[in-house]
Amino acid sequence: MALVFLSATGFAGAGEISVGVQYDGWSTDYSSTVGGSEIMVPVSAYFKIDPALSFYGESAFADGSYTDDAIAGTTTLSLSDLTDTVVGSDLHFHSFGVPSVANIAVNLPTGDSTWEEKEQTYLNVPTEFIDTRYRGRGFGVSGFYGLSFQTGQTSQFGAGVGYLYSGSFDAGQGLPDLDLGDSIYLALNRVEAFSGDKSSVIRLSGMAFLPTQTNGQTIFQMGPNIDASYGFSDPKGLSYEIGGQFFTPAGRPNSAGVIQTEPHNSFGQRFYIAPSLTFDKLTVAGIVKYVTANDYAVGETYYDGGGLLAGLNPTLLVPLNDVSNLKFNAGYDFIIYHNAASSGGSAADVDYNFWSCGANYEIKI
Repeated sequence: MALVFLSATGFAGAGEISVGVQYDGWSTDYSSTVGGSEIMVPVSAYFKIDPALSFYGESAFADGSYTDDAIAGTTTLSLSDLTDTVVGSDLHFHSFGVPSVANIAVNLPTGDSTWEEKEQTYLNVPTEFIDTRYRGRGFGVSGFYGLSFQTGQTSQFGAGVGYLYSGSFDAGQGLPDLDLGDSIYLALNRVEAFSGDKSSVIRLSGMAFLPTQTNGQTIFQMGPNIDASYGFSDPKGLSYEIGGQFFTPAGRPNSAGVIQTEPHNSFGQRFYIAPSLTFDKLTVAGIVKYVTANDYAVGETYYDGGGLLAGLNPTLLVPLNDVSNLKFNAGYDFIIYHNAASSGGSAADVDYNFWSCGANYEIKI
């Protein structure tokens, strides 16, 4: 929700339409014939009706192929479909005497709700390192309300609250209808501007989750988590962000079906640093991300060994004329997933290679 909100408000013109193509591929040393690839064609549009009101929408067509011989014979799964479509608007106004913003976004069920479950079954890169690119989770609505307070000549303080409603959907694989549970989002930030268009931002946010259910029965409840980060931006030089995400224990049903707080935290903590360097139209961004092991013992059902990701992502902006440009991107991530496989009764590390390339055509209207 926050990412959609930021991307929707980042363009200052009357509007923009973007069409692109993106290729992602991955492999792992778990087996030489395990891996996959996805080609996505994203489309997005943004329209600023007046200085206070704007509308946006985004969707994508995706084609994926996933191969896995690690379980029982080599199997390749191919999927092609639209993703879910997001449409929304944001409104700028004053409330309590200060600048305010409200955002409403609707997730339309134009995707295949079984896709994410299938691609994870076929040894996709673990989502604690790289998010799933495809989304097909049915109807949903999110809302965000934020306030901005001037705290000095060059600094502002912001506070916001959001709510995400998630409708139920069919996840396939013989599973009953799944309701991921609603979530509540709280955010605080402080932004300071410097000369030369430089700025810094301190962010603190948290999410609380309602229970995940199947056919009305609670099967899991994610514990609250907190994100904290500091970022410095120089559009003509070195920028960076450093931060972490901290999880609390989840709730799981006991033998009687009653939800209880799990005895150990099943989500490890996450820390990252993401620098980038801009040379005119070329930006080279990197990331190092470390995920700690969770609190379960190796070999237990909910054990996750965490691991390390290191990646590099260059982007090149090529202006075509006053109203349009091309943006090219490429990337490579190397992931070490700790204690992920069993060999001779003992856990072993699994390495992943993830690479991507793509291009977007953007036109202002």
